[in-house]
Amino acid sequence: VLLDLGVSSFQLNEPERGFSFREDGPLDMRMDRSQRPTAAEWLAAASLEEIVDALRRFGEERYALRIARALVAERRRRPIATTGELRRIVHRAVPAHYFAQPIDPATRTFQAIRIAVNRELENLSDGLSASFERLTLGGVLVVISFHSLEDRIVKRFLREKAEPCTCPPDIPECQCGKRVEVRILTRKPIVPSAAEIEENPRARSAKLRAGEKVV
Repeated sequence: VLLDLGVSSFQLNEPERGFSFREDGPLDMRMDRSQRPTAAEWLAAASLEEIVDALRRFGEERYALRIARALVAERRRRPIATTGELRRIVHRAVPAHYFAQPIDPATRTFQAIRIAVNRELENLSDGLSASFERLTLGGVLVVISFHSLEDRIVKRFLREKAEPCTCPPDIPECQCGKRVEVRILTRKPIVPSAAEIEENPRARSAKLRAGEKVV
């Protein structure tokens, strides 16, 4: 089973999907457009605390509180409806030195809101469990992640499946019932080469981990 967790380039390149700020478009960000809420609806309904929490947890954004306060202040005046509006609000909220970093200052905010809207981390945990159950003996689960939050979940999932009995050593007979279910095939994640990144810059943050089902 191969899980590629990246956002589709076709989605990123369509302004009407609202995933990117390269071109202005409606603030949507839904992977499944039959589901609610949109990113605009989420921003309109979320409390200040919920926005701060999402920016910190899902975007690892150091200026989460400043950005969240700016978003709440702006939505009191008018709805935040487009990707361009969201980007401009973030740009006004962060300090000038933040623009010296390699990525756009709005990148982490966009990532955080997208993850919150689509419940990506919850779906990833469910998807890992369901995929593992589908494997037969000797089957391999391969996961390509694109940011540290996803990679941590994948790494923890494989490690837990690879752990033997967790009972204290002084107990003569296993009580926990834990057994090794996975042989980890990638002690360290496989990352793209410089040549691959040059050919496909969007692969720069990719990490591949794999495990073989042994029971």
